[in-house]
Amino acid sequence: MSLESRLAELKKDLLSPAGPAISTNRSYPFAIFQYFPTEEYEARSKLGSLAEELRVKGWKVRTVDLFEQLEAYLAEQEGGELVEAIIEEEKLQYRAYGKDWKPALDYLSNTLTPHCNRMDGYPARVLEQIQEEARGGDANRTVVFLSRVGSLYPFYRTSALLRFLDTGVKVPTIILYPGTKEDQHYLSFMGIMSADRDYRPRIY
Repeated sequence: MSLESRLAELKKDLLSPAGPAISTNRSYPFAIFQYFPTEEYEARSKLGSLAEELRVKGWKVRTVDLFEQLEAYLAEQEGGELVEAIIEEEKLQYRAYGKDWKPALDYLSNTLTPHCNRMDGYPARVLEQIQEEARGGDANRTVVFLSRVGSLYPFYRTSALLRFLDTGVKVPTIILYPGTKEDQHYLSFMGIMSADRDYRPRIY
């Protein structure tokens, strides 16, 4: 299906007369909107138009920038010194391996994984921000978009984050996912990483 067709389907399900129908499980109100990485700017523009249309209809529309939240979370770690330490070590790794970027990315992944794969780490920050953005809104007329997922490539999969968000979210939450879809349930992050089937939400 084209980008436009899937956006139309998402819009129809959000505006369902019986309430948002992006998920068959009301206690797990997540969905994934997949688009090709090359469609990033087109997807942003069209999603912006959808957001404005929803606002005109009286909806509360909010966005949680996943990279911004990661930056804020890391800035609070180790007395505020973690980010600078990571940057310096990345530079050292890059130079030590003859300007090969892979060891530096491996170091980054190994350093961030402990922060990203526990409930009281980065996922808690994202969950708190979703709850903050949704606070006071009608669950049938509020939607939160999780954006800048691509900024987490290649060290963090969205499926890993979603494992920690299965409780505490009460409003429709749409993950904007740059990647490719294989079969009906497999997603390849950025169209590069191995396809992952570890996704519970509906994929548009």
